[in-house]
Amino acid sequence: MPVFSRFRIAGRAALVGLALFALPASAALAQDQGQNQKQDQKQDQDQMDLTPPEVSPEVNNFKLSEDLLTRMEKVHDALSRMDLSATEEEGSDPDPTIDQMVASIEARPKVVAILKAENIAPREYVVAYFALMSCLAAADSEDEEQMVDDTKNINPDHIAFGKKYSERIRQLIGE
Repeated sequence: MPVFSRFRIAGRAALVGLALFALPASAALAQDQGQNQKQDQKQDQDQMDLTPPEVSPEVNNFKLSEDLLTRMEKVHDALSRMDLSATEEEGSDPDPTIDQMVASIEARPKVVAILKAENIAPREYVVAYFALMSCLAAADSEDEEQMVDDTKNINPDHIAFGKKYSERIRQLIGE
């Protein structure tokens, strides 16, 4: 049996064992048990799902360069001097799409002007930011022992870029 399967089975057994130990036998809890079991199964699946999310092709195929990183740093410095706060619309979606983020940037003329001064389009800025985060995460995890190889689908050029410029990227993304 693969290690991954044994890990899932052991994890589920541990969660079931803890649930049986922690739940007192009462009629009220017995009715809620069906709902709790569904929630527990979802949490169990979320915790046991070790497969990393796919990096979108747009992000994975994005061309990273030292020049772009330098321009991104200049944009970051200029934006950090501005008083920017999320609008109600921006804060309402916990998982916004790239298109939503681009629209949010395009709705802020001062931000667009800063990007334009560095010859960066709003979409390029968002995709580049995700590519930088992805390449840093991949570079950091490449040499770690893993049950699932989360770098196999990452652009090898991104991994090399992440290794070469890791400190600058960390500073840029605030890590």
